[in-house]
Amino acid sequence: MSENGAMLEINTQAEIEKIIRQLDTLPNRMKAPDVLASALNATANEMKRKIGQRTRKRYAINDKKILTDKKRGGMYLERAKGSATSATLISRGGMVEAMAYMTRKNTETTAAMLKVLNESAMTALEVDGRKAFETTFKSGHTAIVQRVGRARLPVKSLMAPAVPMAYGKTYEETTQDYYTILQKHIQREVERVLDGFGRAA
Repeated sequence: MSENGAMLEINTQAEIEKIIRQLDTLPNRMKAPDVLASALNATANEMKRKIGQRTRKRYAINDKKILTDKKRGGMYLERAKGSATSATLISRGGMVEAMAYMTRKNTETTAAMLKVLNESAMTALEVDGRKAFETTFKSGHTAIVQRVGRARLPVKSLMAPAVPMAYGKTYEETTQDYYTILQKHIQREVERVLDGFGRAA
């Protein structure tokens, strides 16, 4: 999933024409753009759930809030409305602290460890003999850090893959069947319109 959002692209005119053919009266047919917009939004929401589920299955995420907090990369939907027949799933955010993923605290002899993918093993965080370690700052914030040089200070917090990058690995496989999902929601919205206004005799 790109940081700029991923748009679900369809031939809107062709879809509206198909919807119109299924609606039975002129007042109903006037609702065709709204039917498509509602179906697009429902499709995007379903895909958002699927992408989230697959991301949690693929990545060893410890802090689930990174998938729900927009400021940290949580995915959200820009809805389609009326004639603006486009629905966009958006995720924006930079790298997150290592502890957002599965970590293991350092010991007296081993560095702190990190696991990003569920299928991967824990990896020791060590560079040039500088072992990463877990610490709690005066503010109360706990993080995995590493010394910048040989001296005790300064230290830097270690970071892990950004949420948009994690989404990107699952977005492509999830959206392969989005057109089928869209057609399901179009039929559902058409039925709602027909049930609301009555069917043609």
